[in-house]
Amino acid sequence: MKVLIGGFVAESNARVKKPCALQDFMMKTGDDVVDALYVRDLFEEAGIEVIPTIYADGRAGGRVTREAFDFILEQFLNGVREHIDEIDGMFFFLHGASNVLGLEGGSGEHTIIREIRKLVGPYLPIAMVMDPHGNLSQEQADNCQIIRTFRHSPHTDRPDCHRLVAKLFIDLLNNRRDIHPVYRKVPILVGGERSVSLDEPMVSINKLLDEIEADPRILCCSYHIGYVRHDNAKCGASVIVVPQTENDRAYAEEKADQIAAFAWSKRREFHFTGNALEPEDAFQQAVDYPQSPVVITDSGDNCTAGGPGCNTTILKQCLATKDLHGKRVVFACIADAETALALKDKQPGTHVSVELGANLDELSAKVHLEGTVKATGELHHHYGETLSVGTCTTITLDGTTIDVIIAEKAVSFAEDQQYTAAGLNLFDYDLIIVKQGYIYPRLKELAKFSVMSLTDGATNQRTEKIQYRTILRPMYPIDEI
Repeated sequence: MKVLIGGFVAESNARVKKPCALQDFMMKTGDDVVDALYVRDLFEEAGIEVIPTIYADGRAGGRVTREAFDFILEQFLNGVREHIDEIDGMFFFLHGASNVLGLEGGSGEHTIIREIRKLVGPYLPIAMVMDPHGNLSQEQADNCQIIRTFRHSPHTDRPDCHRLVAKLFIDLLNNRRDIHPVYRKVPILVGGERSVSLDEPMVSINKLLDEIEADPRILCCSYHIGYVRHDNAKCGASVIVVPQTENDRAYAEEKADQIAAFAWSKRREFHFTGNALEPEDAFQQAVDYPQSPVVITDSGDNCTAGGPGCNTTILKQCLATKDLHGKRVVFACIADAETALALKDKQPGTHVSVELGANLDELSAKVHLEGTVKATGELHHHYGETLSVGTCTTITLDGTTIDVIIAEKAVSFAEDQQYTAAGLNLFDYDLIIVKQGYIYPRLKELAKFSVMSLTDGATNQRTEKIQYRTILRPMYPIDEI
C-alpha cells in the first residue's frame, strides 16, 4: 500500500500588518516531510510506502498571500495527480487556522481538502491531524474519514496525536469501512490563554474525551478550541467524534451532542491561567519577587499566535525602572530585521549604538540603546526545531544588568536550546521576558514565579474587544447568551 503525506501550518493573524509570503514559510520535502509528521516507523512497520508532497510551515504571522498559498496548494495537488493511480489514502497535518488573502472562504486547509476531493472522489480515505487552535466546518468533516486534534495546550502531546491518528488510519486502510467524523459547532470563541489544558475547564473536557474515546464504538474524538485571530465564518469551537464503523454513527452523534453540551455548560469557567495582570502590576510583581528565575510573557505581542515580536513596551518599562534589585534580565527577543542584520557581524565586546524598534506603530516605536555585544547566534523555533530561521545579536546595555536579544525574525524563546543557539545560557538570568501568551512548559518548569502581562498589540488577550463581523452570532463571550 501507498499513502500520500504532507503538512500545512499557518496561524493567520489578521491584525498583523505584514502578510505571510512564500519566503516566510519553512519548506520541507522528501524524507524531511516524513520526519516532521512523527510517523515514519509506523508506516514502515505496516509495510506502507509513504509518498511525501510538502510540509509548509509558516507558523504564526499575518494572513497568507494568495501567491504563497497557490504554490503550496499546487505541491499537494501535483502529488495527488502524479500518484492518483497508486495511492491507497492520504495522511496530512493541516493546522486549521490559516486565512488566505483573496481566497473564497479564506481557509487554506478547507481548500486543500476540497481540491483534492475533486481529483480523487469521495471515497479515498483521508486522515487529518489538526492543532486545537484550528477552525472546522461540516464540509471538512464530510470530506475526511478521520480528524483528530491534540489534547493539550501547550502542545506537549503533538507527536502522540500524530502517531495515534497514523495507527487508526493504518487500521482503516487494512479494514476499510465508510466512516466520517460527526461534527458539532459550539458557540464559544476564546483564545489559548483561556483554555490551557492543565487548568479547568479543559481538564474536565479532556477527561470526558478520554472516557468516550476508550469506548470501542468510537475511533477517536476531540474538542477544537478554534482560532480567534481573524474574522471568518468557521471561527469558534467544534467537537469531532469519529465512529468506529458505519453502524456506530448514531452513537457517535449522541456522544458529540454530549461533549458539545458539556463544553457549553463550562463556558463561564474559561479564564486566564496563572497570573494575568495589567502591564504595570505585572512588571512590578516580577521585579519584586524575591526568588529567581521569574518569567514575564508579553501576551499582546505573542509570536506563537502571530504577533510581530517587535513591541518595545516592556523594554521601556524596564528602562524606566530605577531599581531592578540586581536582577539579571534578558529580553528574548525583540524582532527588528534591519537592526539585527546591521549587528550580525559585530564581534563580542564591540560597543554599539542602535535605534531598536520596527516602528510599525506606537507599540513598536524605536528606543535608543547603547551597549556592548555579548553574543551572536542563530534563531531557532521551539519544539526542538534545529533549522536556523535567521540571526540574532545580544547586547548588554551600558550600566545595567539588562541583555536584549535583537532578532532578524519574530521568535518566541521557549526552550533551552534556543538560548544556546543564540550564544546564551538560560540559567544566567533572574528575569526572563518572552513573547508568549501562556507560558511554555520548559519555562514554567524553571520559573519560581511567572506572570502574563496583558499588553496591547496584535495578540490582545481580551477577545471580547476584538471586532468580528462574519462569525456565527451569538457567540460567547462576545455576546451574552
